[in-house]
Amino acid sequence: MLRCCYSGNAQITHYKKRMVAPSCLREAFLEAAENDDRDEFIHFLQRHNAKDDDFTIEEVLQSLSRKQYERVWSGLNQMCASTLLHSPFETAGGSEEEAGNKESSLATHACLQGIVTVATMCLTMEKPIITQPMFETAVYLHGVLLDLPDSASKLQQGIAKLCEKWWAGEHAGQEELVANTLMYYLVRSLQPTATIADVKSVDGLRQALSKINLEEESSATLKDLLEQCMTRRNYLKQDKGRRFLSFLLTMSPTFLERLHKTIKTQLPVCPRSLIDSYGEIYFKAWRVASGPMLEKLEKYCIQDLMYHAVHASRVGTRSLASTLRQLLSYFCKQKRQQGVDKMLLALYEPIIWRAVKVANASVRANAAALLIDAFPLQDPESNKEDSDALTQKQFDIFQDLLDDPCPVVRVTGVHGICRIASVFWELIPGHTLEAFITKLIRDMAFDVSTADVRASVFKGLTNLLDNHLSHPLLKNLLPILKDFIHDTSEKVRVAFVDLLLKVKGLRTIKFWSITPMEHLLGQLVEDSAPVARRLVSLLFNSLQPVDRTGEVQIERCIALIQTNPGAIRVFYQYAHRHMSVATAGKFLLLLGQCILGCIRKAQSANGQPQRKEGEGQEAGEEEDGKENEAGLRGEDGDEESLSLQDADIMEGMLEIIAVLWTGINDQLAKLENQTTKKQLVSRFSKALPEFLTVFQEGRALSAVLVIAGYVPSSSIPTFSRGCLTTLKTMSPSATSSDFGPLLECLVSWGRGSDVLELISDWLVAALRTSPKSKKKSRQVSFRDPVQPRPSLALSYLDWLLSHFPCLSVLLASCSDKLQDLTSTLKTTLPCLEQRLLTPDPLSDLATDEVMVGSLQMYCRLQIHLTSGQLNQDSSFLEGAASSLTELLAWADREILPMIRRGADLGTDCRSEDDCPTAKRMAMDKSEKNLLHLGKEILKVILSMSSETVMLGIGDRAFQSNVADFCQLLLKTGHGFEHLPDITRLLYQITQQDPHQSVMQDREVNDEAVPTRLLGGVVKALADRIMEDSDGQSEQTLTAIKPAVRGVLHCCHKQQQGVRGTPAYDIMPSVMAAIVAEVTHRMQGGGLDHCQDVTKLPTLSAFLLDMIARTQSMLGSFVNEIEQCTSSNAVQSVEDLVGMVYILHAVSHGTKKVAGIKTCLTAVNSKLEDLQKLRNEHIEDDVAGPNADNFLFQQATQMMQDIVRAIGGQA
Repeated sequence: MLRCCYSGNAQITHYKKRMVAPSCLREAFLEAAENDDRDEFIHFLQRHNAKDDDFTIEEVLQSLSRKQYERVWSGLNQMCASTLLHSPFETAGGSEEEAGNKESSLATHACLQGIVTVATMCLTMEKPIITQPMFETAVYLHGVLLDLPDSASKLQQGIAKLCEKWWAGEHAGQEELVANTLMYYLVRSLQPTATIADVKSVDGLRQALSKINLEEESSATLKDLLEQCMTRRNYLKQDKGRRFLSFLLTMSPTFLERLHKTIKTQLPVCPRSLIDSYGEIYFKAWRVASGPMLEKLEKYCIQDLMYHAVHASRVGTRSLASTLRQLLSYFCKQKRQQGVDKMLLALYEPIIWRAVKVANASVRANAAALLIDAFPLQDPESNKEDSDALTQKQFDIFQDLLDDPCPVVRVTGVHGICRIASVFWELIPGHTLEAFITKLIRDMAFDVSTADVRASVFKGLTNLLDNHLSHPLLKNLLPILKDFIHDTSEKVRVAFVDLLLKVKGLRTIKFWSITPMEHLLGQLVEDSAPVARRLVSLLFNSLQPVDRTGEVQIERCIALIQTNPGAIRVFYQYAHRHMSVATAGKFLLLLGQCILGCIRKAQSANGQPQRKEGEGQEAGEEEDGKENEAGLRGEDGDEESLSLQDADIMEGMLEIIAVLWTGINDQLAKLENQTTKKQLVSRFSKALPEFLTVFQEGRALSAVLVIAGYVPSSSIPTFSRGCLTTLKTMSPSATSSDFGPLLECLVSWGRGSDVLELISDWLVAALRTSPKSKKKSRQVSFRDPVQPRPSLALSYLDWLLSHFPCLSVLLASCSDKLQDLTSTLKTTLPCLEQRLLTPDPLSDLATDEVMVGSLQMYCRLQIHLTSGQLNQDSSFLEGAASSLTELLAWADREILPMIRRGADLGTDCRSEDDCPTAKRMAMDKSEKNLLHLGKEILKVILSMSSETVMLGIGDRAFQSNVADFCQLLLKTGHGFEHLPDITRLLYQITQQDPHQSVMQDREVNDEAVPTRLLGGVVKALADRIMEDSDGQSEQTLTAIKPAVRGVLHCCHKQQQGVRGTPAYDIMPSVMAAIVAEVTHRMQGGGLDHCQDVTKLPTLSAFLLDMIARTQSMLGSFVNEIEQCTSSNAVQSVEDLVGMVYILHAVSHGTKKVAGIKTCLTAVNSKLEDLQKLRNEHIEDDVAGPNADNFLFQQATQMMQDIVRAIGGQA
């Protein structure tokens, strides 16, 4: 009771203090403000800001009368004025005087901050009292807002907030407090550290801009800032930011032009996510504009965007045409708003009707896309007859799009018709819809000219199915398309299966009524992964109904095995993606129990003892096992329906277990799936011994071995102990299907080191054999029951390096063994040196094939070890590159001289007709074998060098070294035979980004590796083609064409992006080779005027055919001819006429060539100069003038023909 009374008295006392304190404090506060007592005023501010002090200025202000307000603000006005006039702001420095200035500056900041705080609180009151001194004070503060130093940023922000509140409250004199405030917030909002609040503040002050004359020169800075706002993300991504930008577009016609140009400059580099923001900005500006401003916005901005959207380039994934289409589509999405339809029709009408009829296919395609987006173009105010005529006009255009000769236009038309039909099905006449859909399915789907059109039909129909009204019509037409599951184009098959997946989700149409299951399963076996994944998704519920009983699942599984055994492997390879790990585990157990039941049934029939139910099982497992087996008996129904005699079904089930377990193996390692994993391992550990007893060959054994790799080796001790012995005794002719599962088992059981040791022992036995020790090795072999099989060891190693799961395990756990094996394989080099000095193989074990295979495995192993250590110790990084560099030097020293001797000998044999027998005898069988060995070694080196470059572990120095080696090889008589390998290597070099590499580049003096090597390739081709007598050059050209095409395209692209880099400037060497060949053929009299580049001589046709397929590359080639001519690099009449021959063939191609007129003018001018020069010396030349005159006449005729072909005067 006493405590309660005491507590109450304390509260009353505290309340009285709070009632008395404001009266005393109010007078003290008034005196501090009136008497310009800055220290006392700052003291009050400090108390106001202190968390442990009850004093607040807000309470004082609320208790003031209007007269007291006048006293406060008269004093604060005087204090503000004197502070601004006499008190310094902080500056940088360290002297005593400057230290004093700093202290005074802090006081100045505190005083002004206090005044700002008081003014802000006055404005936030329910009924603010604005006095003239208060307004004058705000004007003072507004005046210094932009002049305050960076150290006063908090004060600046306070002043800006004060002025912003003054403007938002529409208090007297607001116009005088907005100019600097707006500039301040604009500058802040354009900083990298800008916040959302800054943009909101700018938007809140936007109406102030209408009071500023933007035409005056004093507004230049403001207009620059506003222009920058148009390109900033923080404005474009916020609603209030976009509202502010829309407002800017309606301020002034002149300023609108400036902002529109800024937006157009930004659009090509603008992210796709912000394009719609610009569309919204234009649309909101159009919606609020009126009068001349509206007309300016429509004609100068929106219609200008429409015009450029029609004529913009479509090249690239982010083409300007697609960007502008996306922007304009924002208007089309607002068609329900009043006036939009009429505006779109008025602005599109002068552009789009004409654009869909022009000769340029790109313009037609752009116009068609815009028309489709804007459909229907209509005027709501027109009568019915005019409206129907306008709609029919658009339908006629769509019909013309489907018949357009350009595939891109047809694709656009197909997509557009399907989209329009899907959206406006109820509004389009039935006969029009039927005509369009029928044409799509019966005509456009069978377009043999391009796969894009066929694929677009299926994509369009997929979208059309979203409208349920289309189902009755499509149900009868879609079966016509059943054979497209076998289309030659993957993109068409993908689109077709996507259509079937869409149909699968419908009740009205069944996908198997479109394409029979037999076709789908057949394609599942043969098709690529993208199609196969979709087919599995399509068929999963039918073939693997996880929501049905185990009996049904087994029946479907058996039916699939019987229908198409090959389909089961592909189906279950992807089936795990459509079921949970637990569901997949149950199905695996079900299959295993089914197979085990057949085994025991067969044992019972043969009178063999059976394993008891639940024997060796844990208590919890016994019940599950009985349940599964009971399910099996229930599934079979008839005991005789399934048995071991059904070998195909048994093999199929085992393969399903192996494939499905492989699919979920990674998921089984997760903690949440440990129960399923334990069940699988436990059950199959007990079943595998019986499986191995029954299934001992063929597909069944291979599948059982795969399953064995997922269980502990201790569960099958007899088999696991015999795996390595089986590998040792395996026949040399064994295939990967024989030894692959055994290797996988051993690696998964952690015995990879034993396998590597076996491989190493066999290779050591072969590579350490010499001719002198042959006899000794034969004597030892009687004591060793297992003969070394080096060829089989190489097969084992090849399989391990090619099988990624095993390779990753070996790299992680047996890296030391792999390093030792690399050292063993490196001893191949001394053996090869010894072999090159002897006529016969070194031994029965060290055959030529074994040594070449060992060399290849050495390189592959080095590459894998280097790739596996890229993120670890840097000492490993140069392993493969340095090893191959040493190998290149070794080949240069040992192999190339032998290749040259073989080439010289072959040349002598061809040239010595007087004693052909003696020369042929010199090229005996042993020499041929050595030459073949050398070529195989070179193939290995080149292919492994290509792999090294492709993986990015070969730096620029390595690329330069291998390019030099290729140059030396090309100069030998057999270099032509290695062109396929050399061009593949060259392609990989050009694919490497010159600015990015996994390896750190060393010092390289010559950067033009691609140019140099391509020049050597072209020269080798030219030399061989000129002396080709056996017709092999055509075969070689066919083999190297893909790589050369890739080199040309990549170098051209890099040269366009990296100006002045000689490494990718390949056109000079290509042009020189083509001109030389054409001139040589022309001088021989065997060249007619060509109207197709493929009719030129062999090498020229080969190179120009690839160049002419890309317009920009062809333009670069023509530009190179023009530069060569203008620089006086060509002084021969024959070469100039040869260039005219080339230009004649190029000009008659299908593509327009940029710069051909300029090039033709330069060649013509050079020919005229040479003709004048020849005329001056005609007296000294007897035979020359006639030949030259003939060439000049030929050149003149062809140039006239070129001018006619390209149109216009050169």
